Amino acid sequence: MLKAFIPFGNQLTQILRLKSLPFIIIGVGIAVRFCQYVFAKSLWLDESLLALNIVNKSFPEFLKPLDYHQVAPVGFLFIEKLFVQLLGNNEYALRLFPFICGTISLFLFFKIAKHLLENEAFLIALTLFSCSGYLINYSAEAKQYSTDVTIILFLYATTVHFQSKRLKINHIASFGIIGAITIWFSHPSAFVLAGIGICLSLFSIKRKDWRRISQLSIVYIIWLFSFAAFYMITFHDFQNTTSTGNIETMQNAWTGCFTPFPPTSLSDIRWFVRTFFSIFKNPIGLHYVGIAVLTFIIGCTSLFSKNRRWFFLLLSPVLITLIVSGFHLYPFGYRLLLFIVPLVLLFIAEGAESIVNKTKDSFPMIGIILLCLLLAQPILKAAYNLMTKNIYRVRPIEDIKPVMNYLKKEKHEEDIMYLYHGSDIAFQYYAKQCGFDDDDYIIGIRSRETLQNYTKDLDKLRGNKRVWLLFTHVTKSAGVDEEKFFIYYLDSIGKRINHFKSEGAAIYLYDLSGIEFER
Repeated sequence: MLKAFIPFGNQLTQILRLKSLPFIIIGVGIAVRFCQYVFAKSLWLDESLLALNIVNKSFPEFLKPLDYHQVAPVGFLFIEKLFVQLLGNNEYALRLFPFICGTISLFLFFKIAKHLLENEAFLIALTLFSCSGYLINYSAEAKQYSTDVTIILFLYATTVHFQSKRLKINHIASFGIIGAITIWFSHPSAFVLAGIGICLSLFSIKRKDWRRISQLSIVYIIWLFSFAAFYMITFHDFQNTTSTGNIETMQNAWTGCFTPFPPTSLSDIRWFVRTFFSIFKNPIGLHYVGIAVLTFIIGCTSLFSKNRRWFFLLLSPVLITLIVSGFHLYPFGYRLLLFIVPLVLLFIAEGAESIVNKTKDSFPMIGIILLCLLLAQPILKAAYNLMTKNIYRVRPIEDIKPVMNYLKKEKHEEDIMYLYHGSDIAFQYYAKQCGFDDDDYIIGIRSRETLQNYTKDLDKLRGNKRVWLLFTHVTKSAGVDEEKFFIYYLDSIGKRINHFKSEGAAIYLYDLSGIEFER
């Protein structure tokens, strides 16, 4: 395909036809994920919130609402707990299951892309998937998002396997049991199962294949029973204040990420347009959003004409998620949509190949430029990270552990320890590892709207000779960096004795004995 317009086309075509090239791409994907896993820093706030649940709760307690307004699949929590018990309470144990899932997903995506796409599109899709920054990042994070991707790919790989077969009893049982199990390990799997089920039924109805419909009905009943059991066990105490609070907190935290369904105003229409474009930035992670959107739309058109079955199978979960989001049950945005990344990349790869094929005779440079814009940035980023042993940063690093180790070494018995409100959860996770008890520290107030409340809270520390203040997950809203605000005020009322910083975390030692606190 590229021979006609790329210098040294013969050599490049031979490289593209290498049977080992897909496995080289997968090898790079495994390597960057392993690098992310090995060199990742301390748990950040969101990981710490879930980690405290995993470490402190028993297996039966995972069937009840989690602490700290957290929500995670029961199966995921069980495996995380098992790894912690076997390997110890540390970052590597907590991040091992997501890493394993991230690695397995490469081979599952290989199977699906190979089934759906032609050679060049297949290689484009596999490269984008292997080098996707968000997929790599979440493959080494103690959250369920990497697991979501793997399970969704597993469901599609299972669909590929059974779709071409004449269903027998063992096939029906296997398909039903696989879907039933995945519901317990991934919340978005319910959307994918619904999409797959609806599409397979409509395909069979169109062919008037009533035998297959009756067979699939057994599969769907198994799925529904599993979902009903999952819902009853997980939300059996829905009226519980903790359960209700978790849902309300989720809705408040993700304000703006729920579908205005049905759209009734111009602002609602703008929401759909804005969200559509933002997805290609996060979580798809492509640098040139306009190019990605164009290739995606062309890919949709191309796959619709080539394989309408898979066009609907791939897009139906996205539409169902939009509808569910309209009921404020699942946010439609950012990392919670990581599970749709492989589906979108398949369309983008199909669109890229379609553009290259249509322009190779008249305007060959269009194809070259397009492929460079799509592939150069993720490939170069992966190569750079491998060579420098660096990690992907889709969020700020909050490396609190070195700061706490420094504090452990330098703290005197009579010292006061004050935690900035954003650092308390991560501190609590590492506290026992660093030898701190619950009564060793004070947690500061949270007052983003009224900064003067912070000064009043700090005034309570006056009169103490040695006061440590620890910062991480610092709020920077309305143009104010709260850490800088704290330090500015502390410098005005006391004397800075010492400080230590790591990436995204810092600790300061102040002498506040010079001015006595007046009540």
